Amino acid sequence: MTAYIDSSVVLRYILKGENSIRHALECDKVISSEIMEIECRRVIHRYRMQNELDDQAFVIAVQRLEEFLDGVSIIKLSEAVKKIAMGAFPVIIKTLDALHVATALEYAKVYSDEKVSIYSYDESMNRCACVLGFDVPFFKIKSKEKMFLG
Repeated sequence: MTAYIDSSVVLRYILKGENSIRHALECDKVISSEIMEIECRRVIHRYRMQNELDDQAFVIAVQRLEEFLDGVSIIKLSEAVKKIAMGAFPVIIKTLDALHVATALEYAKVYSDEKVSIYSYDESMNRCACVLGFDVPFFKIKSKEKMFLG
């Protein structure tokens, strides 16, 4: 099984020490878009500039990110991924999340023999991935949504 992980899960680990990331790391392979690294580095630097991280916390956050990235296969934004992200999705999804989902879709197409699970805390991204048929371990359907799903 392959775990596609987005920045929301990585940032909770890096900044809060949350250990739910272990579920994704138990998979045979962990992948993500190059966007994940950009998002994580931007947030770490923003938190430092806003004094939400002191020097020591900043160093720890950068070290955790580097250690995490050592075990992840980073997928570049290809023309195919960008084309998918520009298209329509079955539910409302933000631009960066569309790029993440498009990356997972393209990966699943190329490596059709691998089951891909998407790990994210972003509700709209999880909803979209679920509708597209991905296993989404951190997705909780709210009661209002259950009414419409039967």
